[in-house]
Amino acid sequence: MILSAFYQSVEFYVIAFLVAAVILAFSMKPPKKGEARTFLLAGELSADGEGEPSIYLEAMESGYVKLVRTGVEGVNSNGAVSLAVRLEGFDVVIEERLVKGREDENATPVNSAEFLFDFFGRERYHIRYQSESTGLFAVATLNNRPGYKVSKPLSVKS
Repeated sequence: MILSAFYQSVEFYVIAFLVAAVILAFSMKPPKKGEARTFLLAGELSADGEGEPSIYLEAMESGYVKLVRTGVEGVNSNGAVSLAVRLEGFDVVIEERLVKGREDENATPVNSAEFLFDFFGRERYHIRYQSESTGLFAVATLNNRPGYKVSKPLSVKS
């Protein structure tokens, strides 16, 4: 008798509502990404790239990912194109850094840089590529499976 009265009381419904809200809140909580890792990479410079600023990503058979940045301007063979890659879960932020290089008679202009990432697993990644010095960025999704290729033009931040 007392037990059935409790199930019909306002207090029971308030407690049941609160328990349901807590269960719903925990079930909708996003998964933890884990700690962020940062990798610093130096690019292999060449004058073989196309004219338009863009990035090209290719998943290799070995599990590595090749990134080619084309349309590099203002850098010569004495300079450098480097990347700071921050990997947090499946979100990747790539910061480009350009070093013009000293001018001398042996310096030749370059327009592309190639990078090899050896730290990706066979997963799908959300990539944001940005260059503070040029004001360009691109957003892409990479599915690290052999043969997957994606090319994105770099555009001006708005």
